[in-house]
This record gives sequence, C-alpha cells and structure tokens, in this order.
Amino acid sequence: MKILKASAGSGKTYRLSKTYIDLLLASREPQPYRHILAVTFTNKATAEMKARILRDLARLAETDPRAQALLTELLHDYGAFSVSTIDRFFQQALKAFSREIGQFADYQVELDKDSLIAETMDRILDSLTEDDKELLGWLRDSLADTLEQGRRFQVDEGLLEVGKLLKNDEFRELSERMGINGREAFGKDRLKRIRQECRTVIRTFTDKAKELGYPVEQGKPLSPDSKKRLFKANPALAEHFEDAYSYYTTALILDSLLSQLGLAGEFYRGFDALAAEKNVMCLDDSNTLLRDIIGGSSAPFVYEKLGVRYEHFLLDEFQDTSRIQWENFLPLLQESEAGAGGNLIVGDVKQSIYRWRDSDWKLLGSEVQKAFPQAGVEPLQGNWRSSRAVVGFNNRFFPYAAGLLGLGDIYADVVQEVKKDDAQEGCVRVSFCEDQLAAVVESIRQARSQGAGWNDIAVLVRGRKEGSAIAAHLVAGGIPVISDDSLVLKSSPVVRRLVSLLSCYENPDDTIGRFLADSMGLTFPEEYHSLVDFCEELLRAMRNWDPASFEGQTLFIQAFMDDLQSWVQVNGNNLRYYLKHWDEKDICIGSPENASSVRVLTIHKSKGLEFPHVIFPFAEKVALYKSDVHWSPLDTARTPFSPEVSGIYPVNLGSLAGASLFAPAVEQEQRLQLVDNLNVFYVALTRAGKSLHVIAEPVPNVCREGLKKGTPVFKNLSQVLYAFLRGEEDYTAGKPYDFTQLEREETPGQMPFPGQYPSIPLDGRLTPSQEADDFFGDDGRVGLEASPRLRGIVLHDILSEVVRPADLEGAVQAAVRDGRLDAAGGEAALALLGGGIAAHPDWFPETPGPDVRVLNERTLFDAGGREFRPDRVILRGREVTVVDFKFGGENPSYRRQVERYAQLWHELGYQVKGAYLWYVPEDKIDPVC
Repeated sequence: MKILKASAGSGKTYRLSKTYIDLLLASREPQPYRHILAVTFTNKATAEMKARILRDLARLAETDPRAQALLTELLHDYGAFSVSTIDRFFQQALKAFSREIGQFADYQVELDKDSLIAETMDRILDSLTEDDKELLGWLRDSLADTLEQGRRFQVDEGLLEVGKLLKNDEFRELSERMGINGREAFGKDRLKRIRQECRTVIRTFTDKAKELGYPVEQGKPLSPDSKKRLFKANPALAEHFEDAYSYYTTALILDSLLSQLGLAGEFYRGFDALAAEKNVMCLDDSNTLLRDIIGGSSAPFVYEKLGVRYEHFLLDEFQDTSRIQWENFLPLLQESEAGAGGNLIVGDVKQSIYRWRDSDWKLLGSEVQKAFPQAGVEPLQGNWRSSRAVVGFNNRFFPYAAGLLGLGDIYADVVQEVKKDDAQEGCVRVSFCEDQLAAVVESIRQARSQGAGWNDIAVLVRGRKEGSAIAAHLVAGGIPVISDDSLVLKSSPVVRRLVSLLSCYENPDDTIGRFLADSMGLTFPEEYHSLVDFCEELLRAMRNWDPASFEGQTLFIQAFMDDLQSWVQVNGNNLRYYLKHWDEKDICIGSPENASSVRVLTIHKSKGLEFPHVIFPFAEKVALYKSDVHWSPLDTARTPFSPEVSGIYPVNLGSLAGASLFAPAVEQEQRLQLVDNLNVFYVALTRAGKSLHVIAEPVPNVCREGLKKGTPVFKNLSQVLYAFLRGEEDYTAGKPYDFTQLEREETPGQMPFPGQYPSIPLDGRLTPSQEADDFFGDDGRVGLEASPRLRGIVLHDILSEVVRPADLEGAVQAAVRDGRLDAAGGEAALALLGGGIAAHPDWFPETPGPDVRVLNERTLFDAGGREFRPDRVILRGREVTVVDFKFGGENPSYRRQVERYAQLWHELGYQVKGAYLWYVPEDKIDPVC
C-alpha cells in the first residue's frame, strides 16, 4: 500500500490515473479493470477521473498494443469500469445484503434526512391527545424552559432540532464508543431522576452563596464580574469555588436539556415506523448497517454477494472519509494487502473541511498507518497549479499561521515547490478595507483590464449570505454572474408562479395564487390523479397565457419537475407535504460549464476547482472558534452527581460549558475548529492559478493594540493574516498577470439554456399495448388469468423473494399490495407456490444458515464477462444445487442454460450435486445433470 499526501495542485489526479493504468498493464488476468475499484467523493470527480484514465490510456495506446487492447476492451465493457463515489459503492454493496438487513431490495436511500425528521415530528404532534399526559408534560416543560431562557418558542422548530440531534452522526459515534444504547439512554424515568439531582445541586449552590451574603439568582450563571466581587467579599471561598461552580453550571446545562430529550423515545418509534412505511433508509443508517454486516464477515463472502472481486483499491480525497466508511473499507483492504496489494490512498489533511459531514482527518493523519504499518508514505511537494507569487505567499503564511495556532504538526508538509513552467510571476494582493463590495468590483475590473475573461474570475465566500450580497452587487454593476443564489429554483418567476397556483389549489384562501389563477382564467379540477401530471397541466396553461415568460426558464422548470418526481416516488401525491418540502428547501440547478460569467461560490463548493484569478472577500468570516451544539461526554466520577448522570448530552460548547464539567469537550472542539478553519483558509488561497486577492474588514483597535504589546488576541484568520503582514493594510507581491497568454475558450455571455420545456397532455402520450390488453381486465383491475406469460412473470418474481418457506406469504402480499395480483390471484398464487415449496424441502430449507445457504438470482460472470443469473442456488458446504423455475412450455434452450449455470459453479470449485428445471404449474422436474 502507498499513501500519497497530496497538497493542493500537486498532481494527484495524474498519479491516480498512472497507478490505475500501471495496475491494468501489470495484470495478466483477462479484463483486469473488473478487479480495480477507484473511489472518490462526488459525481463530478468520478467523471473527471474516468475521463483522465481513458485519455491517458488512449495516449499510451498510440504506441503500446497491450494498452490499445485494454482500451478497446474497457470501452466495450464500460459498465464494468469501476470508478465510483464512495456512497454509490456502499449502496451497491448494501443492496446485495438487502435480505440480511430485512429490507425489500427496491428500498430507496433518503438523502434528505431532515424531511423524514420533520414528518415524524408532525405525526407526533398530530397524534397527541389528552391521554398522552407524559408526552404533553415534556412539551410543557420544554416550553417553560425555553421561555425562561428568553428565547422564542415554536413547537415544530423545537421538535425538529431534537430530531436532528438524535439522528446525527456525532451522537451515533459517541454512543457506540461509550457503549451507550442511544435509543434507551433518555428513558423518561432516568431523565426525571437526573432532573431531581440537577435541581438539588443548583439549590445547594445558591443557598450556600446566600449564606455567604452574596445572593445568586437561582438558575442563572455568574458573570465574570460577579465572580470577582464574590471572591473579593469572601477570599476563603475562592479555594473551593471553581469545583462547586463547575457542578452548578453543569446542573444548569443539563436541566435545560432534559425536557427536549424526554421526546427521544417517541421520536425513534415514529421515525422507524415512517421509514418502514416509505420503504426508505437514511444514508448514514445504511452505512451503519453495512458496517455491522461487513465487520462480522470475511471479504470473500462480501465479494460473493457483490458478484465481483476487487483486488486493488484506489481511494481519493481520503481526508473526507468518515470513520464508519473507513471501518467498511478496512476488511476489504486487509484482504487485498494479504494478496495482490497495489492499493493507493490519496488525501491531504490540510483540505479536510467537511467535519460537519462526519469526515475525520485523523484517519489520514495517523490511523491508516497504524492499521497498515508497512504502507509507504509519499508527500507530493510540487505545485502544478499556481504561479510563483501564489505558491510563495502560501509557503510563508501557512507555516506562520499554523505555528501561531499550535497546528505545526498538521501543516508540516505545507511548503511546496513551483512546478508550473510560466515566465510570469503572478500576483498576490491583500486589502483591509471598509467597502469590500467596491473592492471586489475594482479587482474584477483590474483583472479584465489585464485580459481576463469573465469565466477566469471566481469570488469565493465563507457563506451563502455573503455570496448573495456580492452577486446582487455585481449584477447591479452590469457584471455577468453565476452564483448559488442565481441558480436557486425559487429565483425563477415561472417556478414561483407554478408554486403559487399549487398553493391556491391546496388553500383556496391564498390571495396571491387566487389572483394569478383568476388572471389566467384558470379553473382547477376537482381532483388530480398524479401530482406530476397536474403540474404539467398548469405549466401548459401558464405558457398559453404568457409564452414570453418561459424564455430562458427551461433549466429551472426541468429541475423543479425532477425534484417533484423524485419526491412523489417516495412520498406519494400529497400536495400539502410537497409544498412544505418546497418551503424548507433551497433547490439549485447545476451551473453550466464554461459560461462566460464571474463565478460566485462558497469555499466548500470550490474545493477541487481552480481559477486563474481568485478574489476572497469577507475573509474575517473565517472565525477561529464559534460555539455550537455538539454531543459531549460527561464523567461524573468524584462529583456530587450519581454515576447515572454520566453519559452524552447535546451541549452548546460556549463559555458556560467551558466553566462546567464539559470543559474538556470545549477544549477538544476548539482545537478541531482551529484545524477546520485554517483548512478553509488554505482551500480558499490555493484555488488561484495566476493571481489572488484577499479582502477583509479593517482589524479592530483591540487587536492592533494587542499586537503592539505582544499579547494579541485573534478572533478570526484575517487578523492572523494582518499579524503576518505586520500591519500592512494594502499588501502586494509579484506583478499583475497578463491573462491574454492563457489558453481558454470564450463562450457567449448568456447561459446556454435549451429550448422549450416539452409537455404533452396525458391523453396524447399513452397508447395501450398488447401487453396492457393481456394484463388489465375490463374493469381496469389486474387480472392475470388472461395472460399465462404475465402470470408466469409475477409468480417467478414472487419465488425470487422466497428464501425460506415462511417468506412466501409476505412475498404474495407484496405482489397484491403493489397491484401485480388481485386478491383472488394472490390466494391462487399462495396455494400453487405453497404446495410446490412444501413438495421440495431440499430446495426450500426451513432455517438457512451458515451450513445451508440460499442464493436467489445471484449474478455470475464467465471468463468473457458474460452475465448469468440462475433462479435459485442452494449451497451445502462445497456442494451446490441449481434450480431454474419455468411457468410455460418446455424448450431445449432451457436445458443448455441450466447446464451453463452448473458449469460455472463447477469452475468456482463447487461440486454440483444436481441441476434442475422445475415446471412449477405441473410440478414437473427435469434433471439436467
């Protein structure tokens, strides 16, 4: 194994492509690409990696016949070209284990976990009655606590926050590490006992303070000034105060949390029921399930379920990997290292900026090397992206900042060599000024005067709020812009009109929607069959009324319809819930490539990209520390609290937590945020190819005075940058770049929207086929008796869901529920298939397990890559029985097919005990071999 520590612009994509091609050429196996898996984190990065590998292989194929043969083979077998996102690979693996996890194979992965949480909480509130006294009690307490703290209380928002906390990755990881059952940790009886203890500690502290003549308002923390006055009045108190005060503040924190946590049990029950009802699984839950399966299995078993064996792994952007993803990959990597090896892990701790999405830079920092001590580590020190001025500036600033913040170990490899062959030096400028928007415009104008195209310029921001302000300012100044906000669906007037009409249909009192409908002369139907078709009807009416408004709106309309279609597939045709989903989400369309406009985007979205001229305004928004709520461990040993109070709690790690027993969690979070935020700064400053302009607000006087005295206190990284520049407020290094020397393709200033959105009325797009005539009866209900072929297809599908006899009833019920069978057909299927299964117990064992395994429709590949899928395979040790189901007449080709199945299992090293054709309706068995 090799670990590449690849700083920004160091050519890691080239190394990944070279390693992949080297593995292809070194292998003597047929179709070696089927045994190499390359993994990255985004669909765009996946496409880029595939394109790079193919381009490099094609270049090599011009002189190497072996490379030419592999390229041809790969292009003709493109589906087996295994370059994938990490989530796609894990979902593919989990689908293979759907039976083991108790899910139907057609379950959906829900990326929008928040919508499930919101719907769960809605259902909890909707189902409340006067009899739910305990739940109502927790809600009343939560309301009282919130009002007491002076905060606005909204029931739905408060419950939503509780749900998000209970379903976040931090909670799952901490509870697993500490051996806490997350679903039982917040039982109502336990929380009541903890509350009693907290209030006892609070009362004891306030009573003692009152005895000493310094009354403390019960339930309130002390300010620093209050503590000083208390110590001055009672010097003897200082010796014991810190411990007592930490117990007091801990009790205050816990007491404020318990009301919300009392809803945990109800939430979990409701969330699980909703997910089962929708047949969905959250992405993070699926990773946990897969970890539980893979962790207890050998790699060969995993590969057998997947239907393919990977011998080499290339893992890109490893600093963004989560701990649970690492645990899922670990047994596969260990198996590979014990055999062929040749694995590559690529990443850069300095570009780890997704901790909020559960990435863990410590994996790349140290833990991979602990797991594979024989792995070679190679830092890539060259920079092929940026000019000499940009590389030189970063080489000086980041060692300074890392040393100042105590992060020298993480930034030990930050210094790079300039590899790009460019006669021009490039330019770096840093400005501290009041009017940052004007400075951005001035920087753009200057770059344009030096020959930069609009699409050579990018403005990077810390958050969308700053991006919105900049985009609006640039548009007002006549500068073409593509930004996150300009691509939000809610910015489209046609989409907004459509949503207004939908809102009016759902709520006739919606005056705006009613005015629009009346202006169009629109009459709503009494009901609609499909929400998607209803929206298309409204779009056709809108286009007939005002065709000019649809110009340039096709991308927005298509994106809206795509979102609606995806939502309906999971949630059904409930308009009220879709409108709520619409209100809560800011859905964006993908930005067009190479549009001739200035790009305004967040630093997180810029990762992996490069731009000739980068402007980074509002740099002061990259704070060193910002308190937020995190799950934090609490150890109550040697404190007044009982051991029962120990556990994990969602605590705002601010100043109050810093004075409590949660202080260690605050210190740990402060260091992690220092790493996060310096990394954000690093990513921003390394996107520039030729020139960089950093803009920040003037440094406050308190910071200036601290620097003069040698005791600076920094609140953000722009202040650290100011200290590095020794107070220089308009710094320039290098020379203005001549952008006319760049090779680039200019595109028209307008975004390349396609033509009109195509929408065809329902009655003009459906033509009944012969299959439909077979399938549907005169009354429109499913009646399979008229078509033996379709009847066979449905019964065959049912048998594919049956591992043990007990599975049959559920599979038949699913077919009835899905409309593939009517009630009478379901009873007939249960009788026919039940009798056949009972007659062949060897093929349908009651209790499959380690000694007897059943594989339904498992894919096999022959040496030529052709795919074969026997209906049923029964494994007993190294003996195998193959059964293929038939529901029609006999055909000689069926025997040849089953013979091929048996031959493939024989080639896999199994003894074929028997291979059979089973004609199910007649219960006729044809032994093939």
